[in-house]
Amino acid sequence: MKRYFLIAIALTIVVCATAEKKDGVVEDYNRSSLYTFSIYNPGTAMASNIFSTLLKVQHPDRFNDHNLSLRVLRTRGNPKPEELIDQIAAFLDRNKVAQRLVSKWFNRDRSDGSFDMELIKERGNYNATIEDLNMAMKTVRGKAMLEDAGEQLIGNTFVIVNEVSYVDKHARADGVGAVFETLSIIGGAVAKAKGDKNNTIQSIGNTGETISKLVAGFTVHIKSHLFRLVWNDSIASTFYSQCYYDKDHIDAAKRRAYALKSKLFRLEYVGDYEATSGKTVLRGLHNNDEVFLKVLTRALDKNIVELRKKFEIFKITAPVFEITSDGMLHIHIGMKEGVEPTSKYEVLERSVDEEGHIIYHRKGTIRPVKDMIWDNRFMATEEQAEGADFGFTTFEKVSGGDFYQGMLIRELK
Repeated sequence: MKRYFLIAIALTIVVCATAEKKDGVVEDYNRSSLYTFSIYNPGTAMASNIFSTLLKVQHPDRFNDHNLSLRVLRTRGNPKPEELIDQIAAFLDRNKVAQRLVSKWFNRDRSDGSFDMELIKERGNYNATIEDLNMAMKTVRGKAMLEDAGEQLIGNTFVIVNEVSYVDKHARADGVGAVFETLSIIGGAVAKAKGDKNNTIQSIGNTGETISKLVAGFTVHIKSHLFRLVWNDSIASTFYSQCYYDKDHIDAAKRRAYALKSKLFRLEYVGDYEATSGKTVLRGLHNNDEVFLKVLTRALDKNIVELRKKFEIFKITAPVFEITSDGMLHIHIGMKEGVEPTSKYEVLERSVDEEGHIIYHRKGTIRPVKDMIWDNRFMATEEQAEGADFGFTTFEKVSGGDFYQGMLIRELK
């Protein structure tokens, strides 16, 4: 009678919070969703500059954008590491972040409190690829299977809290100020330059050791804290039976129940990773904002890569884009996703078991071809980095075979 309730029961059966291997089969692994926010400590050096730039950093393109309106945690004083963790936990609890993530998954309408399944279906169709739905359809029996698999994504919802601080290598800030002053002058010169602008930028990028040292003096340290939304059969069953209703079945009692059950939903702490940004290449940068944006974007991307390597549940997949006549594989990942000459990946074939569950079988392993790794890092094209124009990374087979377009790959440790 209640159409969505029946759908909910069917979907609950296939909810899975992790990607597990059993006898060579990788089960229920899908595209993850990510919500990021940053810690703002107004008492630290360059805090306002860093924070304003963080808001401009693009969402990582291999994760569903699950951001909420809350994007900043303002700290009190200069907290110690253990105190900061307590402040983060209090922030998440006070703002009911876990429940708000669930509300976003089910498109909760604030006016009447109703839910729907549209985002679940949409993300089930998208399913961890940058290709269109037709590629995914080559390895799955029908669109309905992809839609039902969407709910498996809820358990792969993550939160990253970024703690960013400016590192003054010389115990003074005038070096960074000089960088910005120099870049402002350069920006004006480029704007007025006549003739070949690329040559002008090239010459600016090689103006010598002085500017290189100044740019190298601008460094940030980022500690990224990773949380995961807890979603299991018990939570799903309670949510559907006591809280869920759609616009055709408005239920005031369930609306009140959902408001009172914020504690049902929670985030679990996975771990953290911290690193300092690397040396910045000046080429392609013309003003202060671009320096901040490039340094912060690349540092944040690096931390996500290392979190993926460190924690199995945070790994991502990518589809095989095409296979050449000589057996090479082209895949739309590169240095931004941490691809290195020593990287190794498994190739997964997607299928459906007798109960209708989507499962993955390993069909072989591949590795990137040296000197054919795509440099897709932020502003790699502007700095004229080697490999920035590849468009994909070329891989070669290590083991297995019979690979075809649309299969998925996942990095091995």
